[in-house]
Amino acid sequence: MAQVQVVGLGSCTVDFFALVPHLLHGNDKVNATKLEIHAGGVTANNLTQVARCGATTGWFGLLGDDGNSKTILDAFRADGMDTSAVEQVPGALSSITWIPVDAQGERCIYMFPNVTATVTPEQIRTRFGAYIRQAAHLHTEASQLPLAPILEAMHIARDAGVKNVFDLDVDPTYFVQAGLGTEADLAEAMRLTDILKPCKPAARAMTGATDPEQMARKLLGMGPKIVALTAGSDGCVIASAGGVVHRPAYKVNVVDTTGAGDAFMGGLSFALLQGWPHDRVASFANACAALCCTAVGARAMAKRDQIEALMEK
Repeated sequence: MAQVQVVGLGSCTVDFFALVPHLLHGNDKVNATKLEIHAGGVTANNLTQVARCGATTGWFGLLGDDGNSKTILDAFRADGMDTSAVEQVPGALSSITWIPVDAQGERCIYMFPNVTATVTPEQIRTRFGAYIRQAAHLHTEASQLPLAPILEAMHIARDAGVKNVFDLDVDPTYFVQAGLGTEADLAEAMRLTDILKPCKPAARAMTGATDPEQMARKLLGMGPKIVALTAGSDGCVIASAGGVVHRPAYKVNVVDTTGAGDAFMGGLSFALLQGWPHDRVASFANACAALCCTAVGARAMAKRDQIEALMEK
């Protein structure tokens, strides 16, 4: 396996986007105006943004040997990402998602984790442990995969001095009800986390607060060293023991919000790798998120020169 700066374990999918006039409710029907197919998945997207910024990255875990795995691997290779720690399971189906997107850029997501969610803690230890230990950052998530292998990877990273970058991408209530982990598992993940980015429903559920700064301060008390919260058009908040930074969002023509949070997370990870002050980290991550919204697909992500050009404007 190759040596890379940032590795990741988590959702890695092919996204099927249906562009629709409006999102459906109940027994509604609607004609889609366009179908687009893109590689996606929370952790895979995070890593892609890091790669486009200029760091070396690699996803590890299980894929199938179907046509969707080719789409995923081709996309990784097109971005110069390492695939030496990807294992393909014969006869298995890779992960997919169905994503309707309306005229305002809002969307909902139907997830089919398939073989990627079957990786075990033992496989993490025996097959992927060395890949984790050689990195600077481990990206992972609470979204599609069970927390047992996630926690195993986080423990390996912590013991090796690798920073855990955790994307809490779903409401904890959903995560527990789906049988992906317990409240105790989530609490353990929080204690192991160095850099946390929760989605807004998760942050509200875990803190009982609605103000981003209050949520961030409460989340810091659960274990993370850095908490980053996005607030759409209001920008973001980054909190640490050194204080709280708020940076406004960049104004762009929004086409599709899918992947904006993933782009933010990738930009956050890259910027922290550079050792930048948190106000610049926040601005850089905001710019990544904004540019991702200007085209369809979670991988509508910018490269470093485009990101810095937006920041200069």
